[in-house]
Amino acid sequence: MQKLSDLKTTALDASASTCWVHWGRTGGGPRFLLELIEGDLLNTGATLLSYNPDAEIAPRLETLPVPSITIPTYNSNLGVILGLPRLAFNALRMRRWLRAHNVKRVVGVMESVYQSLALPLLVPRSVEYVACIHDGEHHPGESNFVQRLGRIIELKFADRLATFSPAVREVLKQQSQKKITVGSHPPFGHRTDGVPARQFPTGRPFIFGMFGRLQKYKGVELLLQAAEILRSDPQVPEFQVRIIGFGPEEHLKVSPLGNQAEWDIRWIPEDEVDSLVNSFDAMILPYTSASQSGPITLAKANAIPCVVTPVGALPSQADGFGAVATETSPLAVAEAMRSVLQPEIYDGLSAAAVEQLRTSQTWAQLAELIREG
Repeated sequence: MQKLSDLKTTALDASASTCWVHWGRTGGGPRFLLELIEGDLLNTGATLLSYNPDAEIAPRLETLPVPSITIPTYNSNLGVILGLPRLAFNALRMRRWLRAHNVKRVVGVMESVYQSLALPLLVPRSVEYVACIHDGEHHPGESNFVQRLGRIIELKFADRLATFSPAVREVLKQQSQKKITVGSHPPFGHRTDGVPARQFPTGRPFIFGMFGRLQKYKGVELLLQAAEILRSDPQVPEFQVRIIGFGPEEHLKVSPLGNQAEWDIRWIPEDEVDSLVNSFDAMILPYTSASQSGPITLAKANAIPCVVTPVGALPSQADGFGAVATETSPLAVAEAMRSVLQPEIYDGLSAAAVEQLRTSQTWAQLAELIREG
């Protein structure tokens, strides 16, 4: 008689019924889930879905033609504690649902608090669990005990891991001996019909844009210092720096450097993200610490050149269509910005993004890679 512990020793076929899961409400996780599901529907094999009904893009997830189960989580810090009994109930409900639908593989597409605590534990032992890890280490200022515990549980109970850059794989190899599949993060909103290359703007100031949670590691102060340096050169074309988002670093708006940027302090709804990105001439990510970046994929999908610092996988993500600072310093970032303000360089970077989009990994290919392992 076959032991339960032996049921996972035989590799599953890629086409085995697979449930893709993300229980987060905001940020890139729900969008990542949506794109993966839409890609997986082009592959062979049963596709199932579990998501948070309070996610910003839940209405789009609801329309997908796949069996699904919704798992609500919490809407506030207090809700994290008060919602624990409901989490236990929903964990049992999810487990029964997986068995009823004969699911053979569960993929957690991105870590989130409740999901990382519960999903690896509730998946039946006979079902393969794949944990997608986007960051080798939690971002500075975004890590807490619960998140660290969730990462421990993910790594312990996953049958294998998937990540989206060689840089993150190298970090994970120090944390786990599990098999690690490495794909690449396809551009969000990748259009199969292609996008036109951009031309250097004329008749108005050039726009450098940054958006999202304004955490310390995002390098907001570094950007303001770089802009001040660049503006001291009368030969530099007129430009604007737009910072849209909210978080701890929004206090810099009222600092002596605050006038180096135009600020829009608010949460950015998911349905505004694409139009917001398209309003930039270049996206700037002067991070002081990073594994990889979702916004870079949005820039690439719209043929928007990037300016990045040489941290984590940012240089490889922006390779060909981005200017990479030589170091993480205001002067180096200013020089990278200066290069993008040259029309010939700008036009070439945008054209390179268009060319890369023709050959970059699609969401269907990434879904198949995660299935295959």
